[in-house]
Amino acid sequence: MIDPVQLYCWHFMSYPYLAPDFDETQPTGWVTVPNSLWDKERSKGLYQQYIDQLAYADELGFDGMVLNEHHQNIYGLMPSPNIIAAALTQRSSHGKIVILGNLLPLHANPLRIAEEYAMLDNMSGGRIIAGFAPGSGPETFNYDIDSASSRDKFWEAVDLIQQAWTRDGPFAYEGQHFPLRYVNPWPQPEQSPHPPIWIPGARSKDTLVQIAKNGYCYFLSSRSHGRGTAIAQERFSRTLEEYGDRYLPKRMGILMSTYVAETDERAQVEAQEGIWYFLKNCLKGHQRRVGRQLTFGPGVPYIPPGEFRTYLENTDPTTPLLGDTQDWDDLDRSGSIITGSPDTVYRKFMEIIEAAPVGHLLIQFHMGNMPDELARKSMRLFWTEVAPRLKEATGRMFNERFTAMA
Repeated sequence: MIDPVQLYCWHFMSYPYLAPDFDETQPTGWVTVPNSLWDKERSKGLYQQYIDQLAYADELGFDGMVLNEHHQNIYGLMPSPNIIAAALTQRSSHGKIVILGNLLPLHANPLRIAEEYAMLDNMSGGRIIAGFAPGSGPETFNYDIDSASSRDKFWEAVDLIQQAWTRDGPFAYEGQHFPLRYVNPWPQPEQSPHPPIWIPGARSKDTLVQIAKNGYCYFLSSRSHGRGTAIAQERFSRTLEEYGDRYLPKRMGILMSTYVAETDERAQVEAQEGIWYFLKNCLKGHQRRVGRQLTFGPGVPYIPPGEFRTYLENTDPTTPLLGDTQDWDDLDRSGSIITGSPDTVYRKFMEIIEAAPVGHLLIQFHMGNMPDELARKSMRLFWTEVAPRLKEATGRMFNERFTAMA
């Protein structure tokens, strides 16, 4: 039997206290956004509120909670997701704790990450999903990282961590970037042979090959879902076949964002401020054409020459990004943030899964400056009125499509 879709609550922990004129007065929300805008008094208890929301997802019964690493921006206040994960090991008991992920090229020694993940796996009773990412443009600028060499460093770091979890130590690791005389981490992870490894990426052939060869889970790093998501799933499926494997839904996940209310109209009214704060402020400098763009630069992020040529041929630099959304119809066409009644949200989620049968939906409920009570309401309605139908429908669909492959 193939499991139905797994549903996770992803929290980005955005900064919610920007002035109403932020978009008019500040060129970006990333890297160079002045930290003098941090309001120390209003921010007291903010991390606790966000941790409580994740713990609430676990109480409801979500399959897991998702964290990630960002630096110097208002989009995500988690420079160290491992610290939040440590708190969740003590505040949750059911769901997986998905760290998606530690940005390995930013860390001096990957062995430290291997040790921290192993600690967290023991502290959580074997509930850690180990995500690793190379980072993107903002992190390159934040930490002054050489983007051209970051990919090689990243894959070497992943290999070192996996060996540290599966080989008896001490042993020497003769890496180009991380030569180590003694690899012998204590503790070892509780899960055997090691926590599941997830790797985010776009549709880079090199990334898909590495994921396929090593048996990892592929997370499509995109906020918009339409035909592009189905293309990525098909391309990953072909890559797996090239390396003697077969695609199953559990090998791929995507990011979704949603707000659920009793009716479509009420969902828009309740979510409007939080969603537009997120689009106009949190995405400024990342996924908006307006303002100082700090996701891309000369050689940032690094793309292999062949793929960069394809990227240039198929990219229109004037195409609006998610943060350029003007109205609800525009947002709906992007397939990125789905709002509505339980029936509407269920239908739109199923349209995406039917076109691209992925087994993990990592769902953002809190957006921008959304009040705590609204985020919790959306989570509760989703879990009680949407999730059971998604589980039933995808369980049936996955088993019809993939049982022979399994």
